[in-house]
Parts: sequence; structure tokens; C-alpha cells
Amino acid sequence: MSVKSAQPADALLDSELSFSQPPFSKQLDPRILAALADLKFAHPTLVQAKAIPLLLDGKDVLARARTGSGKTAAYVVPAIQRILAAKADISPASPEYQVTRVVFLVPTKELALQVNSFVKGVTKYCEGLIGCVNVAAGGSSVQRVLLNDNPDVIISTPTKLLSLLQSKTIFLTQLAFLAIDEADLLLSYGFKDDLTRIMDPTSGWIPRLGVQGCLMSATLSEDIEGVKGLVLRNPAVLTLSEPATSSSLLTQHFTLTSERDKFLLIYVLLKLKLIRGKSIIFVNDVERGYRVKLFLEQFGVKCCVVNSELPLASRYHVVEEFNRGVYDVVVATDEGAGADAEEPPADEEEAEAEDKGAENAEVHNEEEGEEDEQEESKGKFVNAEAGPSKRRATSPAPAKSSKRRKGDPTSSLARGIDFTAASSVINFDLPTTSTSYMHRVGRTARAGHSGLALSFVVPKAQWGKDRVVSIKSAEKDELVWAKIKERVKKDSGSDIKEWDWGGRKGEIEGFRYRMEDALKAITGKRVAEARREEVRRELLNSEKLKSHFAANPLDLSYLRHDAPLHPARQQTHLKHVPGYLMPKIAALPTGGSDVTDGQNIGFSKRGRGGLRGRGGGRGGKSGRGGKKVDPLKFKG
Repeated sequence: MSVKSAQPADALLDSELSFSQPPFSKQLDPRILAALADLKFAHPTLVQAKAIPLLLDGKDVLARARTGSGKTAAYVVPAIQRILAAKADISPASPEYQVTRVVFLVPTKELALQVNSFVKGVTKYCEGLIGCVNVAAGGSSVQRVLLNDNPDVIISTPTKLLSLLQSKTIFLTQLAFLAIDEADLLLSYGFKDDLTRIMDPTSGWIPRLGVQGCLMSATLSEDIEGVKGLVLRNPAVLTLSEPATSSSLLTQHFTLTSERDKFLLIYVLLKLKLIRGKSIIFVNDVERGYRVKLFLEQFGVKCCVVNSELPLASRYHVVEEFNRGVYDVVVATDEGAGADAEEPPADEEEAEAEDKGAENAEVHNEEEGEEDEQEESKGKFVNAEAGPSKRRATSPAPAKSSKRRKGDPTSSLARGIDFTAASSVINFDLPTTSTSYMHRVGRTARAGHSGLALSFVVPKAQWGKDRVVSIKSAEKDELVWAKIKERVKKDSGSDIKEWDWGGRKGEIEGFRYRMEDALKAITGKRVAEARREEVRRELLNSEKLKSHFAANPLDLSYLRHDAPLHPARQQTHLKHVPGYLMPKIAALPTGGSDVTDGQNIGFSKRGRGGLRGRGGGRGGKSGRGGKKVDPLKFKG
């Protein structure tokens, strides 16, 4: 059975199709419907409208839908409905009343937290009736007690679930529903062997019959086809595609630049507010992320870093605060895309094969019963003491897997994480594969909103000329970018537009001396100190204040991750831009509903002079009628 649709995955299907009306109002429990209303789920997305009825009918489902399409609700809602229906027909005194009936398998700890949060939201009016335990983040005494009570729902990674089954901490003999989210990422992380062992009929861990399966994935690769037989029996296949009009909500640009000019461009774009709204800046390693943060702090641009060195609770808190609007800029380290590779392969298949091998080794070296997240971070903190430059000097060619162990191997900021309302994604460092690129830019232009993706591409001739700001992955930028353009052209039928800033380079050349001053102040020693300070601060918050935050949850909102790492060492004169330096540059809002030809994306003209005076301006329409101009272009 195959279902295809040309409607955008994030669009509202029909004003008449609502969770509060048939068929959903007749199929779903009133408590679920009330919780969905509280969560502002008025209309189902395409994947929800297609998958939920099939799952409620007891069918297995394999769904392919892009990121941000509402896949989590598509499998959580019918799973909760199945639990409520089962308990309604069983006496509370029966030993079969309180058993684990649902398991959600996810590839990353951050995604596990998000799924857990959504489950709690959907079961808001089922308090005391449905229990959910997230075991992906590691073991604790409280968690073990909860598992002893046979929770209705368990959220886990395959490795952790296998560990719990082997130790006989949990029993899934009454399992009725198994969902795997981000299945393609789960397989790329090397979890296939663990999943095979869990589903092995000879183990007796999972019932051979009666388990309904659901696989959610952004892609349907050969690996997915191989796993499908383990989990699904004659599934309904939902291939939910989007038309070109939907992809036009994402405007994609690139620019050719030297490694040093990346810092000049990011400074001008953010300080002059040429890119408005909330931005995610992707870099390819942890050291790079702190260097960019320290650089932007010199100019008074508040931002926070998020990477796998930080404790899980801190990473998740950064995402939550970004979504709430506390931070406008996040510097995210995308290590899940193979960013830490010493020699990024030019061929995408080779890159993905290396990623699988390294991550598979990492997963299977994990000890049974994971260490507490804070203890892991302590180890990373010690590894960071020597500083990046010293580590390279003493170990010129470390193995890739050893580098990955410094971070959380089940962490990916480009996949699965629900960054909401991000106006733009800036690839400060280009990812090493086209797949990673697609997932990065998928963090914006979500849920029907427009977004902008801007990528910095370093030509081969420009790479390696500046050791201070050079990064190994940029050596293959030209080859990788050719594959990215081919992939985007194939998927959306449109080309990525070039932002030719070099044609008016003189407009911002006056800012170069400020950029150079800021970069000189950010030495390798300062970056190493910043890494130690950030991890130390997060450990303090996670360990010493854990009980306080548990008793006073509102106080957690005052924990600011964008605080300056070295406020005493900042050059305060760099925070203010003199009027004589202000160029005539058009502001860069991120797309809009008046997208027509892929070039004019809602960037509006502001009089004759663009940004003027001391504080610049917010852009918008001028008194001359708000004529549209080509985005990311300077104007004279």
C-alpha cells in the first residue's frame, strides 16, 4: 500500500479537517483531544492526517516525511490511544493492567527528551494513568525505581534498550506498539546491529506476533528497506513529497570567501542586522564554535554555544531557550555530520561510510549501564585542559573514534532537534556531505514559515593560507558544494543563488581592521580557557543546583547560556559602529509570502541609503512603495 501526496508536509490540509471534528474526534480519546487543543494542535499536518488513521486501525506504517513535518505526533498520538483503549478493557487488579505496551526508539538523547516532553503534553489529562520513562540519557536510582513499576511508555536508544533487556531490568513481553523515529539517522549511527539483536525472535524479548510497528524517516534508503522487515509486517508506505511552491519558502544562497573573510562577513551580517530574526550558525568542531562565540562577543553580539561537550540537560535547555526567544543566535557544532574527521572524503558515499564505521565502534564500546551525563562531561572537561593547539602538537594524527569520544556520540544538532522559528541558518563551515547540508537547512523554513540559508564556501585555492582560522574540512569545500548544488537541484528543481559580495567589497572594507583586532584577541589559549569555563559553569549548574531547580523550576529560566565567557577581556570600543562606517546595504529579512521568482524573497528597500546613521535601521518599506530588490546585494 503506497500513498503519495503533492501537498506540503507542513501546510494545513483543509480548514475543515480538524482534530476536534470527525474522523479524529470519534477515533481519539477526549483526554487526548483536550491535550492536543492545549498544545495548539488544531489541524493535522499531512503526515499526521495520513498516518494516524492507519495506525489507529492497527496497520504498520513506514512514513517518509521531511524534518519539521510533525512526525512525532503522528506516532505518539495513536500509541497513547492504544494504551488507553487497552487499560479500559482490563481490571486494575489484573497483572496485565500495568505493563510496558509502547516503546519509542530514537537516535539521540536530545530527541529522546523532546519526545518525552511531547508525551507528557499529550497525557496531560491522563495523570496517574499513563507512565513514561526516558532511559536514553543514562541510568539513575530514580529511573530504576520507575522501571520497576513497568511504565506504559519507554523512550530509549537501541543500545540502552538492549542493555536493559540483557540485564533483565525491563520486560517487553506485553509490547503492543514499537515506533522508530529518524530511522535513517539511527542506522547511520550504527544502531542496526543492536536493533537486530532486540528484534531477534530467539531472544524472546519482543513478542513474535501482535506488535504494531511504525518507522519514521526523512529518507528511504536501502538500509531502511533492510530494517523494515525486522519491525514491520506488510506496512502502509507513506511517501509525502512537497511541490516546488513549498520549497520556495526556503531561500538558499552561497558565497565564495576566504577563511578569514568568513569572520568579516558574519560580523557585518549580524552586527548590522542584515539578517533579522533568530539565526543558527553551524560550525564543524567544538573549538571552532567557541572561537566564533568569542569573536562575536567582542562586538556585543550575544550568542550561545551548543555542542556535545556540554551536559545533555544544558544542550536541551539551550534549544528550549532559543525556541522561547531568549537567545537570537546559537553557534551549533554539527559533529554528527562527520565534522571531526581528520581527512574529510571528497566522495559523499565514502564520508557516510566512515561516519557509520566510527559511530558504530563508538556505540558498541559503550559500557552497559551508561555513566551519568555529568560524569561524562567531567571527562571531556579534563580532555580539554591542554587546549586544542597542544593536543595537535602531541598527537598529529589521532584516530577519528578517539576524537568523537570527547563528545556525546549520540548527539546531533542538525538532526531531530526541534529548533523552532529559526529565521536563518548560516553554514559558517560547510558540512562534509549533501545529506548533512539538507538536514542543517531543514532547521529553518519550518511549519509554513519562510527561512534563509546562507553557506560560506572556501575555494581550494584559498584554503590553508591562514593557520589561525583554518579548518581541515574546508579543504574539500568545492567538491562537496558541487554535490550539494546537484542534490538541491534534483530535490527542488531550483538553483542556489550566489551572493556576490565581492563585487562591492569596498562597502565593508572599513570594518576589516575591527575584525582583525577581534581575531588577534582570540588566541588558542583563550579558546581553551573558554571551553573549560563553559563546561565548568554547566557542570556547576547541572550538579550543585539540580535539587534547587527541581524545587524552583522558574529559576532555571534565568540561567543564561549566552553570558560572555571573558567579559573582562572584551574590547568595548568594538561594540559600537560609527556612523561614517555604515555602508549602504539592504537589510535581509528571511523570505516571505511574496516569493515569486526565487530571487526577490521579500528583501525590502529602505529609501535611497539603505542602513543609515549610527544605529542603522530595521529595513521595511519606504515611502516610495517598498520596491523589492535582489537579496543579499549591496546597493549604491
